[in-house]
Amino acid sequence: MFNMPLPVLGGGIFLRKEQGETVNLIILFDSDKLDDGRFRVCGDRARHIREVLDCGAGATVEVGVLNGPRGTGTIEMINGETAVLDCAFEDASVGIGPDVDLICALPRPQTLKRVLESAATMGVRRVHLINSWRVQKCYFSSSIMAVENFNEHLIKGLCQGRLTRLPEVCVHRRFMVFFNETLDRLESEEEHKARRLLPDLETDNYLAAMDGSDIERAIVAIGAEGGWIDREVKVMAEKGFERFRLGAWPLRVENAVVAALSQLELAIQKV
Repeated sequence: MFNMPLPVLGGGIFLRKEQGETVNLIILFDSDKLDDGRFRVCGDRARHIREVLDCGAGATVEVGVLNGPRGTGTIEMINGETAVLDCAFEDASVGIGPDVDLICALPRPQTLKRVLESAATMGVRRVHLINSWRVQKCYFSSSIMAVENFNEHLIKGLCQGRLTRLPEVCVHRRFMVFFNETLDRLESEEEHKARRLLPDLETDNYLAAMDGSDIERAIVAIGAEGGWIDREVKVMAEKGFERFRLGAWPLRVENAVVAALSQLELAIQKV
């Protein structure tokens, strides 16, 4: 296992959005700060404010400091490459609801980009990318596995979800070591015990039927394309993972992530 360290982030890491696509939150970095709540944003973010949001001096935009509060930024000055925002922050929270960790068998690079974006959009705290029988070993050497490439897609997801907490990404190359050693060690450091959940087409139990009133934390495990093999399911069952049904359809990894997190949200909120 290795943790992907959080690098120094700045204005150069933002969004490669399709032309005209609007983001819901402008992420600010510590390196953007000037003084007394004023921030200077450059490059893609300034162009997005001017060209896509169509905002000029005096207009306001939604902003959030990475791993910090959200608020509103009033544009003091803006040109093609630079904008200065006078920001007022009201929401000190960086996450929403119970903490959710995602275990995901490492998917192909293009799928991983979508998984990371969805995880950040939906407030996942930590993403564990693990090896499994159906994972192609070449995926571990893909360029997407560089931390700066992770962060590009995580930040894109934060902007979509109006969140600021950057998910931690951990990579684990050995399935059995992760489930027999690493997971229990990580859980021993937590204040609250996690509900361990495993989507499985072979069960009839839906999360909607579960009692979510006591969930302070949850861990959701998503397999590779083709799912987990029987031996892997057995290992997770022995480690306390409860199987639940996403639906009648085999889903692609990125769709399974969204479906599982959505079902969990409904199970928690219905009580």
